[in-house]
Amino acid sequence: MIQIVNISDARNNFAKLVRKIKETKKPVVIVQDSIPSAVIYPYEEALKNDEQKEQLFQLKFKEVFAEGEKAFKKYLKKKAVKTPRTEQDAYSVIKNA
Repeated sequence: MIQIVNISDARNNFAKLVRKIKETKKPVVIVQDSIPSAVIYPYEEALKNDEQKEQLFQLKFKEVFAEGEKAFKKYLKKKAVKTPRTEQDAYSVIKNA
């Protein structure tokens, strides 16, 4: 269940709120004028989110890189250019495309 605390209570009892978040390992939503304004997460949850974002980025990067590599090989085949052996040769092919 999501914990909801109004901003005045959060300000007046901040240390207690932080202890509660640490103990329950659950986020707390801070509302201001009955509108959700912020969320306070346990530190471990924030680290986990960062790790998940990094893993997602790495996965997406590998997908994009593989697509680029496939397109480059297709281009080389279409233009009858032999596969570059070095990075410098690859840049030369790209520059002269």
